[in-house]
Amino acid sequence: MKFKNDFLKKYLNKAPVPLAYERGFECLILSQQEFNRPILDVGCGDGIFANILFDEKIETGIDPLVYELERAGQTGMYEEVIEAFGDKIPKDDNQFATVFSNSVLEHIENLDPVLKDIHRVLKPGGYFYATIPTNYFEKYSVISKLLFGLGLKKMGQQYNTFFNKFWKHYHFYESAGWAKKFEDNGFTVVNVIEYGAPNDCLFNDFMVPFTIPNYIVKKLFNQFFLSTTIRSLYSPIWNALLKSKIRIHPDLRNGGLIFFKLTKS
Repeated sequence: MKFKNDFLKKYLNKAPVPLAYERGFECLILSQQEFNRPILDVGCGDGIFANILFDEKIETGIDPLVYELERAGQTGMYEEVIEAFGDKIPKDDNQFATVFSNSVLEHIENLDPVLKDIHRVLKPGGYFYATIPTNYFEKYSVISKLLFGLGLKKMGQQYNTFFNKFWKHYHFYESAGWAKKFEDNGFTVVNVIEYGAPNDCLFNDFMVPFTIPNYIVKKLFNQFFLSTTIRSLYSPIWNALLKSKIRIHPDLRNGGLIFFKLTKS
């Protein structure tokens, strides 16, 4: 499988800074993995992630949102895009050699049926790659750090609850908790990489309020910027500031985000 490069640079032309920064880490991690065909993207959304990560088409993307699938189809990165929920993947057993899901699983309230169906369509010996938040993610937000730093633990806990409700995070476990969730649904953990160091998460959280106009534009026009040409004029500045920070720290523990390489038990 061929991958592109300069992930952060490309992402900054298409998405707000905090989203591009986080996705830069995920593209780097996934580009170092083995992707055998056929490949399934669970929760493909608008296809931006696959379009920036891969340098050739993959077979299938699924998502329940039709308007996102329309954009995904327009990227030309998928042989097919299918409107479907993850617990009802319209494919035969043991069909895909590789399945990946990028920053999706945490948003699925009833997750076990989805993991079971991914397990069903994954070939024996195939790999399932997942990127997800840990229980440290909300703790590395600016307001949470401030409240706990001032000793206001009850308010800090209330804010963390609000934080996860706002982002619709139903699942956010430490490494061992995620591993158990996957193992309970038939997977074996092959490798784990933690990312989202405290300073990276704090930076992203600090930047989020400045991106509210982008999300309004996304809601109205299904893209983050009214003019990608104008965006491309100043995105190189952000790339120059942030590109050196996109690297993996093998010894990182208690990261706000985590990558799992799983295989079918």
